[in-house]
Formats: sequence, C-alpha cells, structure tokens
Amino acid sequence: MSRKQPPVVPVIGATQDSSREDELRAWEEQQQRQRQQQAVTTPEAMPGAATTLVAGPAPVAADHSVGAVSARVAAAGYLEMPDFTEPDAIDPEERLEFYSRGIFAVQYAAKANHERAEQQRLIGLGLRLRAIKEEELHKHTGFETFGALTEARFSIKKHQANNIIRVLGVAQALEDITTQELKERPLRVLVPILDTHGSDAARETWLEAARHGNVTDTALKEAANFLGYAPPKMYPVLEVEPSKAKQTAAVSDESGRVLGRLRALAEKDLAAAQREAAALQNAVQELVEELAGNLER
Repeated sequence: MSRKQPPVVPVIGATQDSSREDELRAWEEQQQRQRQQQAVTTPEAMPGAATTLVAGPAPVAADHSVGAVSARVAAAGYLEMPDFTEPDAIDPEERLEFYSRGIFAVQYAAKANHERAEQQRLIGLGLRLRAIKEEELHKHTGFETFGALTEARFSIKKHQANNIIRVLGVAQALEDITTQELKERPLRVLVPILDTHGSDAARETWLEAARHGNVTDTALKEAANFLGYAPPKMYPVLEVEPSKAKQTAAVSDESGRVLGRLRALAEKDLAAAQREAAALQNAVQELVEELAGNLER
C-alpha cells in the first residue's frame, strides 16, 4: 500500500497571531500554484480532449476538458482534501503526530473552501438579482414590486437584495486578490471608493485593512482614511424649525418610555428583556437602512 506523506501545514489554533496567519496564506498560495502547474502539464488539459460527466444513467458531454476544469477550480482558490494515508512510523506518538497533521490539513482546506464558496455565493446572487431587477421581471410575473418577488420566491427581503446588488461590483473587484468570505455589510464601505476611485483603489483599501487581521467595516474605514480614499466629512449647521424641534422632543420622550419599560422588565425577567431589546435593535437597523434609500422599488 502506498503511503504518501500528507502536506505539511501550519497548525491552526485559538492563539494564532498575525505571523501564523501569514504562514497559512503563504501555504495556501503555494498549494494553489502547484495545482495550477499540474493542471497545465496534465494531458487532459490539451485542446480537444474528450470529457464526459455522468448525470443519471447516461453520460453527458462536458463543455470543457478535465484539465481546464481543474485549472479553473485551482484558480478559484479551492483546496483538495488531503488523501488519507498511514504513517511508516511504529511509535504511537509519531503516528499520532502524523494523523494530527492530516487533521489540521483537512480543517484548513475545509475552512478555506467554505470562505471561498460564501464569496462566490454573494457574487452569484448579486449577478442574478441585478438582472431580475434591471429587466423588471416582477412586472411580468404577477408581483407588484421587485422586493415582493425576491421575498416570495427566494426568501430574500427587499433591502437584503438591494444591498447585495449594491456591493456586487466591490465583490467582483476583490475576488482575484482574496479567497476570504466577503460579507455584504463591510463591503458597503468600499462602494463609494469603487465608484469614485475605481477597482484598484477598492482592492488597495482591502489589502491595507487585511494587513492588520480581520477585515471589518471599521478596519476598511480606517484604511480608506489612511490611503486618502475616504470622502471628506461634512459638518453642516442644522437649523431646526420649532415644529421639528417638538417632533424631536416627542420621539425622545417615546424612546425614554420604551427604554424604561425594558429596564423594568429586566428586573423581573432578564431573558425576556434581552429578547425584546434584540428585536427592537433589528427593527431599528432595518428602519435606518430604509431611510438610507436601500429599500428601492
């Protein structure tokens, strides 16, 4: 039986620091380059090579060769799961160490593939949702609005669909420089940078934020400000009319009553108060996004 050594990868632990993260990324890039080289040199990658994909009882002809598919998968950043092999060593501790390295390799590949799949999911949804909205297909299929269609057909709320469409260009600009999961909320920071300064500026901002660890909306804002891509802050002088001042005072009083009720509830039932507070927070966030113009028809 062939006993192939599994790939040596850095250990992924809870106390991983920035240098460890650099090692992990370097290892992933090395594995990706090796797979790309293998895909180029394999005979199946030659033009005209015949390939069939089995679908049900009969084989179906594929549009691309196996080599081309392998190259595309490698370029997308997916990692193959390491093959299971047994160690040559007899000593139990050495055998345990051998299997441990294989487990860490499997965990690393699974994590990397999950993040890349989530990244591509965001892009895939964005492309299709944008097409449905631009073609106004809801008007031809019995739905009053674009949002009514997305929620009924795909369980995607209107503001979620519009936010995905909004960050689509940013996600497409970043997919060639990172295999990390691209979450919609932080990417909103890069939308005005992409619109004003272009794709290179959006990528530069992402890479600057990634140098410091986890990429969050705060990290992206700080990187944009450091690189000079952040829009200047405007501090307009607001003149509040008497009627609006009264409305503001009324809203403030109502907010105080809601907070007072939640505090009183917390003294009796803390868990119930926490649930109501969380529900209120989500409702307020959706309202903020509506007022920001994210719930377009």
